[in-house]
Amino acid sequence: MPDAKGNKHAVILSGGGAYGAYEVGVLKAIMTGLMPQIGFVKADPDIYTGTSVGAINAAVMVSQNGAGVPPPEAVAFLEDVWLNLIAENIETCKNGAYRLRANFFKYLNPRCLTDPSRSLAEFSEDGVFLAENFLARTVNFFNSSGSIPTRALEFVDVSAFVSSDPIERLVRQIISLEAIRRSAKSLTVVAANWSTGEVKKFFNRDFSDEIGHQAVLASAAIPGFFPPQYIAGEPYVDGGVVMNTPLKCAIQAGADFLHVIYLDPDIKKLPLKVLQNTYNTMDRTVLINNATVTNEDVATASWINDGLDTIERVRKGEVSSDVDMRNFIRVAAQIQKRIRQGAPYKKLTIHRYHPDYDPGGGGIGTLNFDRKRLAGLIERGVKDTVGHRCDDSRCIVPIDSDKFL
Repeated sequence: MPDAKGNKHAVILSGGGAYGAYEVGVLKAIMTGLMPQIGFVKADPDIYTGTSVGAINAAVMVSQNGAGVPPPEAVAFLEDVWLNLIAENIETCKNGAYRLRANFFKYLNPRCLTDPSRSLAEFSEDGVFLAENFLARTVNFFNSSGSIPTRALEFVDVSAFVSSDPIERLVRQIISLEAIRRSAKSLTVVAANWSTGEVKKFFNRDFSDEIGHQAVLASAAIPGFFPPQYIAGEPYVDGGVVMNTPLKCAIQAGADFLHVIYLDPDIKKLPLKVLQNTYNTMDRTVLINNATVTNEDVATASWINDGLDTIERVRKGEVSSDVDMRNFIRVAAQIQKRIRQGAPYKKLTIHRYHPDYDPGGGGIGTLNFDRKRLAGLIERGVKDTVGHRCDDSRCIVPIDSDKFL
């Protein structure tokens, strides 16, 4: 339900692998009354949008709501999932996200061999899978008409050594599809059509027993690491390929008070390596791209406020400048569409939460599910949010945000 001022709150959760634990910390702070400094005591979002690990977090929260669980208890459940189901278990040497096939280091560690018979069976299964994969790629190598260098590159497939069984079991365990369909909270999960490159959005109504869990898994299927998820014959992969921070989805769903939680640090605070290498170059490229898109989306959203300001000045008989007219023209169609739908825009308030530091590990860190590390990310998310300052975070907070048009 909207808050006392009529605001419809939304939580936007981005992708970032293991860094998704930071999102749990932010949710914990905004939903348990730890940050009244930005105008509310507790948030009870009406709308959730998520991509990749953010899709998992969002789906869990909406699932819990549909089961009648209040937001603070839902966040506590999500935290428990991260610390006790997703985190690396030191006794079994397993995590809830993925498993490396034929991992010799694991089999050489006595601590990981608590069930020798199961470990042996697992190793045998991995051997058969990898042998079949090798055979299929060998046949493709000799039958392909491409050049030898191209065929050799096609022979390489890192994902063959990664099993997605843990995350598939986890998603089915922690997310109730019936509860999502029953929930009054709006859910949008973003994936990418791997065949067409188009954005695919899954809404509450799409979470049928047949494809609901696959929709979440598709959003989190990192290309080259996890296999695509086939839904209605179409392959879908990680939504971060096309929309890592689904802010637009929340605005389209009617939100006007947005909590945008993304996991990219401030690029300017990441020192350049003196000795460049392929890994840190690619990692920085991805971070810059994600940060640029997020900043552009927030700036575009702020145009709505500028357009509404122009309309207010015209109604008051004030002279409009060329800048005012430009602000109005670029969002006029959006404003008109919402008026016709009977849900006119209210000026948007956008609070941004993200780690302004490098959480550690860069791109590789997204795959590090050490329990102590995840607990630290959750704690840091709480701490950063309690200390949230809009000037530092470049939030958008209109002075007269209670006016509707």
